[in-house]
Amino acid sequence: MLHSVAVASLVAASSWVVGPAPRAMCVQPALVFRQHALIRMQEDAVEAAAPVAEVTADDSERMADFTEDLLDALAADDSPLSEMDADPVFVQDDDAAALDPMPSYTNYMSVEEARSKYKLHESDSGSSQVQIAVLTARIAYLTKHMQENKKDYASLRGLTAMVTRRRKLLEFLLKTDIPEFQRITGELGIRTNQLLKPKLSGARGRRS
Repeated sequence: MLHSVAVASLVAASSWVVGPAPRAMCVQPALVFRQHALIRMQEDAVEAAAPVAEVTADDSERMADFTEDLLDALAADDSPLSEMDADPVFVQDDDAAALDPMPSYTNYMSVEEARSKYKLHESDSGSSQVQIAVLTARIAYLTKHMQENKKDYASLRGLTAMVTRRRKLLEFLLKTDIPEFQRITGELGIRTNQLLKPKLSGARGRRS
C-alpha cells in the first residue's frame, strides 16, 4: 500500500505521463513473418520471369559432332594396353649403379629357402625341422642387426626369445630322433656343446 502511494506521489510530482505504447513498437511477429514471405515470393517471381539462354545452332552442331566422335571411339575394336602382343622389356642404363637388395628382402628369401629345404612334405610348415631352420635364418639376421644397432633392446628381446625357442625344439628333437638332430645341427652350423652337457639337478646344482 505504501509502495503504491509513493509511486503515485512521485508521478504527480515529476509530471510523468504513463500511457499506452505507440503502435509502431507493438508490431506482432506474425505480421513481420508475413511481410518477409511476401517479399520472398516477389523475388522468386522475378527470377522465374528471367529469360532462359537459348541454344544456338552452332552449339547443336558441336554437340552432335562430339556425340558422333564418342560413338566411334566406343565402337572401335582396339585392344587394351594390358593385352599387348610383345612382352614388356626392362630397360636399364649401362652407367647405372647396381642396387643391393634390402636386408628385409634378404631375410625373407633365406627364410623361404630354409622352409622349402627342410619341410617333410608339400604343406609342411610346423615340423621341428622347419621351425629350427626358419628360426636359425631369423637369428642370423637379427644377430647381424644387433651388431650394427647395439641399443635396439626390443630386437634383442626378440632375439633372446628366438634362441630360447630354438633350443627347446632342439632338445625335443634330441630326445625323439638323434640322427635327424645331428643332421640338422650339422647342416645349419648350430653348436651343440650346451645341449649335450649332462643337466644338473637340485637347488645347488648337484648331479643326480
